[in-house]
Amino acid sequence: MDKKANTWMIRAGVMATLLVGLTGCASYMPYSGPRAGSVNDVAHNKALAGIQLVDVNYAMSRYMKDEIGQSHLDALKDFMNPDPLRYAVGPGDTLQVYIWEAPPAMLFATGAASMSRLSGSMMTSIPAQMVGSDGDIMMPFAGKISCTGKTLNEIGAEIRDRLIHMAHDPQVVVRLVKNHAQSITVVGNVKNSTMVPMIPGGVSVLQAIAAAGGVVKPVNKVTIQLSRSGKVLQLPLEEIIRNPHEDVSLRGGDVLTALYKPLQVTVMGAAKETKEVDFQASGISLAQALAQAGGLNGNQADAKAVFVFRFEKPSLLPHWPKPVQLTANGEVPVVFRFDFSDPATLFAAQTFPIQNHDLIYVASAPITDLQKFLGLIIQIVYPIQGLTTAGVVP
Repeated sequence: MDKKANTWMIRAGVMATLLVGLTGCASYMPYSGPRAGSVNDVAHNKALAGIQLVDVNYAMSRYMKDEIGQSHLDALKDFMNPDPLRYAVGPGDTLQVYIWEAPPAMLFATGAASMSRLSGSMMTSIPAQMVGSDGDIMMPFAGKISCTGKTLNEIGAEIRDRLIHMAHDPQVVVRLVKNHAQSITVVGNVKNSTMVPMIPGGVSVLQAIAAAGGVVKPVNKVTIQLSRSGKVLQLPLEEIIRNPHEDVSLRGGDVLTALYKPLQVTVMGAAKETKEVDFQASGISLAQALAQAGGLNGNQADAKAVFVFRFEKPSLLPHWPKPVQLTANGEVPVVFRFDFSDPATLFAAQTFPIQNHDLIYVASAPITDLQKFLGLIIQIVYPIQGLTTAGVVP
């Protein structure tokens, strides 16, 4: 047998061996993540029990966006102040009491109280005093007056009720001199972290931020976190400015934190770029996130297998594809599947809301494995041909 025929026999044997092992070798060829079949199998694979696979169309995408918006409004309602004009006095506040008496009464006409005449009546200014830790102040002739949780008008009415049988037609006005009990803490990405005192009439989120000198970073990149009694609400600052109903009236003890922490989504697989995409606090859609990663890689991507991995609240969908199994923190692991070969899915991608720490994965097309396999053949066969040409193979 001549050298040329022997060479071709060797090459044919190598190729035959590789072709026979194509199926087995596929699992050993390099790839960047799970293949589409592996993800699609989560609905039937017992080893992946608990992971929900949800096919997303435009109706589903629209529903999810509306549900997220509604849950946001529901959370906002919990932080609404039903009576923003009401200021409740508390321990530490300093109050000033003014009393008017019609002549000829002289109940407060003696002692250190200052007096002035106004329309024939006698006005007495009681020295300012701080509300004690027990929530009370002391009033001459009226005794101990409970102040905690009451408005200034309510305190004034109680003092008048105590004095009405001792003074002639007393009129009482109570003024807030210093506020120590009801204040709002503003920290984070603001010019000056500060304590903003509550005032009768209320303080809104934007008023508190303004009192702290405003935010330092761009408005569209800042999230305002409101903490109250163990509950937390996050609001994009840009949305608060745009929608006045989100500029809620605050309560004493609230903590406002201006967060400059860009939200991120990770894009992996057969996209043009594997990267973390930062997005603004106002949100981003799946289409926008993919666009920032360069879109799908036309040479590798399987347009029918674009996935979004997320831990979702169990209340999001009324009917999950299979019985829900919650994680330790009460969430559901979900894989949202998109078929970009269907033009209607592009509308869904424009609507589908991406959330912080989502993972977008684009699976490789099946032909990619074949291309890798053919590349492997070329790497093996051509060195053999080179050795044969050089006379190394007999």
